[in-house]
Amino acid sequence: LPFPRDMPLRAGGSKESTFIRFVDQKMLHIQRRFAKRTTPASAFLSEMDRDKGDSWGDVKGYSSMKEAFAELEELVNIVWISGTPGLQIPYLITIAVQVHNIIQAMPPSHPKSLFHILEKLDHAFTSLLQGRDSETGQSLPGLADGRTVNGTEKVRIRSLVERTRVSVVEAFKRGDFESNGAEMTDAETDDDDLNMDGDASNEDDLIIEGAEDFVDEEEATIDMQIARVYDRTIVELGDSLEEPSIGIITE
Repeated sequence: LPFPRDMPLRAGGSKESTFIRFVDQKMLHIQRRFAKRTTPASAFLSEMDRDKGDSWGDVKGYSSMKEAFAELEELVNIVWISGTPGLQIPYLITIAVQVHNIIQAMPPSHPKSLFHILEKLDHAFTSLLQGRDSETGQSLPGLADGRTVNGTEKVRIRSLVERTRVSVVEAFKRGDFESNGAEMTDAETDDDDLNMDGDASNEDDLIIEGAEDFVDEEEATIDMQIARVYDRTIVELGDSLEEPSIGIITE
């Protein structure tokens, strides 16, 4: 996360109004592009998304999860730089909701971008819950006046992170991966033609030693990243939402 400004935006000031207007417009743009997404095919779009897409003819839909998360990550940085908890908390929740919607609707074609934005949101939520940067320990501006994550917001965050963790697992279980391979060049095609004739190489030469081990390690790494989704936020919330016991204590 970028370093936030030293002082929070003044409530009701012109800078705060400009900030809110900018972020709202950016979120609307992202939601419109998501509604017009081309992956998966438009046949899988909900009726609501299809109606929205038809009415927003001037907006180009997302073609991949990576493309969507790139814009959302930029927005996370902008919200964090504001250094204003009263804006950071609701906007980060809104962004996290949009991330969850994308995970449910689009194949995880680029796991790196998926886990990167989830890690950034995890860092942000944990820091706001602690009142300081959870990685550097530095105090956050705007929290000195007593503004913290309230009970209602904690409930929303917990519900959201739990649903997101489940959705990530389900997305990878579906195996809805897109092909990221580029088209073959003419030279590569010629090489393949030679190989098919058997003149240039032997099929056995294409065997890569340790390839299976590499695949196993890659899958293990993804499993570890899935397990770490919002793990710090879950730990930080802990039992803070547990209702106090009510009753008569007798000795």
